[in-house]
Amino acid sequence: MPQSPFGGPQPLGVIYNTSMSRPDAALALAELYGFQGKRESRMGSVCVVGAGLRTAMFCDIVKTFFQPGPPRNANQSLPIGLADVQPLPPDSPMVLGPLARQKGDGSPEYGTTIHKVTDTSVAEAVLRNGVIFNAEAAVILSAPATYLAKSLDLLGVKDIYRERVKRLVIVDAGSPHEDVPALRRILAEWPAPVFYCGKEVGDALPFPGACVEKDFAWSEAHPIVDAYRAFQPMPYDAPSYDLAAAHFAVHPDSGFFQLSDAGTLAVADNGRLKFTPGGGAVRSLSVDASKKAEIIQAFVALTSAKPVQPQRFQRPAGDQKKADTAPKK
Repeated sequence: MPQSPFGGPQPLGVIYNTSMSRPDAALALAELYGFQGKRESRMGSVCVVGAGLRTAMFCDIVKTFFQPGPPRNANQSLPIGLADVQPLPPDSPMVLGPLARQKGDGSPEYGTTIHKVTDTSVAEAVLRNGVIFNAEAAVILSAPATYLAKSLDLLGVKDIYRERVKRLVIVDAGSPHEDVPALRRILAEWPAPVFYCGKEVGDALPFPGACVEKDFAWSEAHPIVDAYRAFQPMPYDAPSYDLAAAHFAVHPDSGFFQLSDAGTLAVADNGRLKFTPGGGAVRSLSVDASKKAEIIQAFVALTSAKPVQPQRFQRPAGDQKKADTAPKK
């Protein structure tokens, strides 16, 4: 197991390929930062596909909110990738709410380092790099598979994915997938284990909207709360499509989800997905109904967690003693 300089195993790196068009996606981003604050995983990269510049700005706002202060080093500066197509796809009203929020003096409530497309990273490269800079990684695909498929063409990537990616989790939120050939290519060529998080998983785990008003109230301004409110009039409970996928990506052994026998995941010409047990290598997730309340409680606790201040590196005690007693040159 790779070791962290802070002691213990190095956290799993998570690569999140998202369109950030639903509240469960915003909540999943908060959940992943919750895991990072507990040092159970770390953000490897976020890549926006199927949305525009304002969506990348929102992801950067959330990063800044959950990682206050300057990064310890360049490896702590999370890159935001954006599929640079012309014209850029429209942004969800969800991300516009936080971007429009202002302080009393009229300045933006939330800061961002992204103001133009060139402030973002190349989509396929940021997906690859999120894996390269982590000894072990998990990938969440909740967006058109276009650029994840393109990343397979980069030099040496299939070997890197085979060695380092422990699981690819494909999210199905019920909408047709937009790039059918790319997703079919992923299913045919992906060199690491693939898991399918079907629509019924997220539908079975509604995130309680009342908790957005209550459990996030420790901050007067919270980008996730603003996004949730902007998506549609409150109160409402959002399905947990990406939340479930992200939790499984980090903790596949949590006992929250059951796994099917290996099977096949077919992509119809209209972009709809169908899982069939047997004869393949994909495994499908299902919810353990007896743990529904426990799962939702875990989602709320992780998404509403306060940001954790970055830790400074301290040499382990034994190493420090050796350094103190070492002969001076």
